[in-house]
Amino acid sequence: WTFEEQFKQLYELGDEPDRKTFLDDLFAFMQKRGTPVNRVPIMAKQTLDLYKLFRLVVDKGGLVEVINKKIWREIIKGLNLPASVTSAAFTLRTQYMKYLYPYECSKRKLSTPSELQAAIDGNR
Repeated sequence: WTFEEQFKQLYELGDEPDRKTFLDDLFAFMQKRGTPVNRVPIMAKQTLDLYKLFRLVVDKGGLVEVINKKIWREIIKGLNLPASVTSAAFTLRTQYMKYLYPYECSKRKLSTPSELQAAIDGNR
């Protein structure tokens, strides 16, 4: 897989009208803040759909809400990931924090990094 092919996959995972706009905006945002997305996250041997993951988490109120309410299972279902992936919740949280949380903070302002840390600490 070349870099381009991997990224192309993210754009082709669904035909939502705003998928391309979202991904273009996300990649430009991450590039600008000095943390470019230079490889596509993989989960359960498939490309992690950053668009869908962001939508699912934001629809539930954002990352801090998902952590506090412990509703990763719903997110996992929404992404059609196999239930057998044992560390799915932890992996998704890690990937979301790396690839999507800065974007969520900037665009949606659903929480702050200190609230996120409190949520993580409170759910250990």
